[in-house]
Amino acid sequence: MKRKLLFLILFFFCSLLLLPKENPWGNLKKIHFYDSVKKYRQVLVHLDRIDFAGLKRQEQKEIASQLITFGDYYFAKGKYQHAEAFYRKVLGLSAHYWYLHNKLEKINRANGGFFINFKNLFSQLLLILKNFNASFLVVNHFFNLLFFSGLLVFFLFAAVMFFKYFKLAGNDLIIGEKVTGTLKKIIIVTLLIFWPVLLSAGWMIYPFLITGFLWLYLNENEKKAVKYMVIGIAVSTLFYSMNLMLERNIKTESFKKVRKVYEGHLYGKNDYEYFDGKLKIAQAFSYYENGKYDTALDILVSTGEDFQNTMKYDLMGNIYFRYGEISQSIKYYRQSLLLDDNNKIALNNFTLALLKNNNPDVFKSYAKRYPEIDTLRSRAINIKEVKIEPGVLWKRLFSFSRESFKPGLFFKGFLREFFKLPVLYYLLLFIVYVLAIKKIIPVLGESTYCTKCAKIIKEAMVHRSYKLCNECHQLFSIKDVIFLEAKILKEKELKKKFKKKYIFFLIFSILIPGLNFNQRENNRLFLVLSSTFYFLAGFAVVGAINFNRVFLTPPLFLNLIGMFAFILYLIVNIFSVLGDENGF
Repeated sequence: MKRKLLFLILFFFCSLLLLPKENPWGNLKKIHFYDSVKKYRQVLVHLDRIDFAGLKRQEQKEIASQLITFGDYYFAKGKYQHAEAFYRKVLGLSAHYWYLHNKLEKINRANGGFFINFKNLFSQLLLILKNFNASFLVVNHFFNLLFFSGLLVFFLFAAVMFFKYFKLAGNDLIIGEKVTGTLKKIIIVTLLIFWPVLLSAGWMIYPFLITGFLWLYLNENEKKAVKYMVIGIAVSTLFYSMNLMLERNIKTESFKKVRKVYEGHLYGKNDYEYFDGKLKIAQAFSYYENGKYDTALDILVSTGEDFQNTMKYDLMGNIYFRYGEISQSIKYYRQSLLLDDNNKIALNNFTLALLKNNNPDVFKSYAKRYPEIDTLRSRAINIKEVKIEPGVLWKRLFSFSRESFKPGLFFKGFLREFFKLPVLYYLLLFIVYVLAIKKIIPVLGESTYCTKCAKIIKEAMVHRSYKLCNECHQLFSIKDVIFLEAKILKEKELKKKFKKKYIFFLIFSILIPGLNFNQRENNRLFLVLSSTFYFLAGFAVVGAINFNRVFLTPPLFLNLIGMFAFILYLIVNIFSVLGDENGF
């Protein structure tokens, strides 16, 4: 048994020595070996030697998957330094692995870190912005929540206004009229408010209808708050329309094909011959990655001589370099540098090709034009592979999968989505209600509340700067000692009455933070704080749910946003009662 074990160890050791150091698969096997014999320092040495350059995307994914497995294994054993080294090695490969920062944050917690590591958070956010799938989800949620949080706050505001003023509207419609006249007005009002039910227009229309119908009763602060909300909703509707356009674009068959090409899918000649120039280059790159140089070259040639692109020439130069046709590779690197003389990939590979060509005079002549190649000559350089721009799919999405962005097409698609949104027509309907409601029902707006006891009184009966009913006018405006005792009793009664009202709104502040600001006629502050809270809370919760569904883990910044939303919730509810005579 001992002999067999010794033989196995010697066999593995000899096989590892035969593997070249620069071979990532060889270094991976050495990591397995040194881990099995518990030489963890050597594990890190060979981990550092793993280089993903020159590997196909599928090979990179396979090695990355094994390295992540190793990281999880070391994390479970409590070797956090080793686990972090494996995770960071994979993070250097691609933005696709942004979620590994969540594992690094777990290591931070395991090492006793109490606060979130902001370096991990911002590094992850940067990777998310570079990753198309993750960044699209963030942008999509941002504009959706911006739109719906604004509508939700407007709906809540309209509900508060309805409960505050519907008694006044009812008083104007019923008092002082014959039964037939009152019935007619009630029918008109019912139709004005409830006609959307017949058309199934949805709940979004009601804030606009209610606020427009009660416009005459709103005070100046409330009217200003409504104007700000309407403007905010109009602006968020513009962004939401663009978001809908992007959602529609990403679901089209043309964009799905573009996405597959940039992800490395290989289409046949019957498909790629109809691609545009830039898409052909991306398809050629995928064939090149898979070692199918002939097909890649055929695709690049099919773009035509008139189609000039640095990536095209870099790729053609690399193909000819691998074929050993150095003069041809120099030609195409030179064409790439004519388009962009600061192209790092072309400069590196051009220098390497010139050195391979072994013609000092030619090298000197080009060194006068490109001084950088003289510096590169003194370094040990290898051929650099072409890279696809991180934001190329975003460009394709905005350009409707086409090769270049066309402003006319963009605005046409944007306006189509904008005019399809019912909110636009609700805003117009709100304006119509504000302008025409007094003409349709002249009696509206004649009632108001007594500023002291909240009793309903008619505006026409008020001949004072303060809107007071007769009883309050006699008690509080006329300075007569005869009414002193009655005044004290009345004040106690009002205080008791408004205390109940205050407690009622305080309870509802649990669901609607800052509602008490609205009661104190600080409506704009209520608007800003509530909108911010619902946006942050919605972004954190909905974002976490969708990221869990798509990527199986939410990014760190969503947790931070959720924490900010909770802190804002506490601050708003505390300050909404500070300074209130019924508060503290």
